[in-house]
Amino acid sequence: MSDTLTNSIQKRISQTGGWLPFDIFMRDALYAPEFGYYESAEVFGEPGDFVTGPDIGPWLALALSDLVHWGWQQMGCPADWSLIEQGGGSGRLLCELVNSLDRLGCPLPGRIITVETSEHMRRRQRILYQHEGLDVLQVSSLSKMDTCENGLYFCNELPDAFPVRCFVRRQQLMLERGVGWDGEGFVWRERPLEEPPEIDPVTMQAWPDGYISEWNPYLVSWQSDIAECMQRGYAFCVDYGYAASEYYRPDRREGTLLAHLNHQALEDVLTDPGSRDITAHIDFTALGKAGMRVGLDMGCWMTQGAWLAQSPSVHELLQQLAVSTDTKSVESISSAKRMMMPQGMGELFKLCVQSQNIPAKQPLFLTQFNRMQALGLTHTP
Repeated sequence: MSDTLTNSIQKRISQTGGWLPFDIFMRDALYAPEFGYYESAEVFGEPGDFVTGPDIGPWLALALSDLVHWGWQQMGCPADWSLIEQGGGSGRLLCELVNSLDRLGCPLPGRIITVETSEHMRRRQRILYQHEGLDVLQVSSLSKMDTCENGLYFCNELPDAFPVRCFVRRQQLMLERGVGWDGEGFVWRERPLEEPPEIDPVTMQAWPDGYISEWNPYLVSWQSDIAECMQRGYAFCVDYGYAASEYYRPDRREGTLLAHLNHQALEDVLTDPGSRDITAHIDFTALGKAGMRVGLDMGCWMTQGAWLAQSPSVHELLQQLAVSTDTKSVESISSAKRMMMPQGMGELFKLCVQSQNIPAKQPLFLTQFNRMQALGLTHTP
């Protein structure tokens, strides 16, 4: 626990009359310079608090390389194009993806750009990029990069780490849940919600009294930044989440907000800020609407399991491994199952494909698995 960070948040609460919006608390807990979770901890992989797709095997990089190759072809195979990753963690995914592009016959991009808020993570990524011989431009935000003509953007488990705001519905009233200090620790406190999130009124009427959930107020600004960073291209986002109808179903009474510590999921997100990850699932309906407002059209939304199972590069490697009985091959196949099977990461994690100034499409090998209709967006391809 960082006493410095705790004292800083306590001071914020005092300055705001004893109540702090949860998104401000979450932002400080995760990103405060020096003391925030992503600035001071080894968070990824077995030594950290959680495992992400790149830690499990080559599967995510292979499948993303297929998408990037497809997107490059859809843009007309431009000689000058940019590859943009945001929130790249250790940097491993980007390195593996770039190595896979050469195998597919796709020329390397003229510019490789990584966007990372955390200075701690940028230093870690820089070491890996230098080791791999990759010339990478590192920036702290999308607004810090020049607009590219042809861009292919991707992220893995990024928007789930955006700060969220929380609410509870009591006696037909929407109250916002914020953070207070009771003298011994941080506690939940409620006040009237001035600007309710955009949620279907019919869905809300089905909620039981005391229904708790959250919404992500930063999706629109993030989608706007993606739209502005390239004149045309595609954005590929992989993260865990649901359509709005599933996200806000009546029996999901406590929302999706969780902390991760030592590879365990915890409901306590207020204790020891800076010591643990805080995350919430993605409302992909809200993401799709946010994109539509700024000119990003979603052409594909599907489960990670279906996407990986149909990816040509993933399928090719699995076929190679299937003819071998050595321990390493068996372990690799097991890791693929973890990424693809519903009881692993295959059903909860989703892929969405958005386009900027290019008709919204999806690769032909994914067409029959597209679940766009489930999002309930007004315009679907």
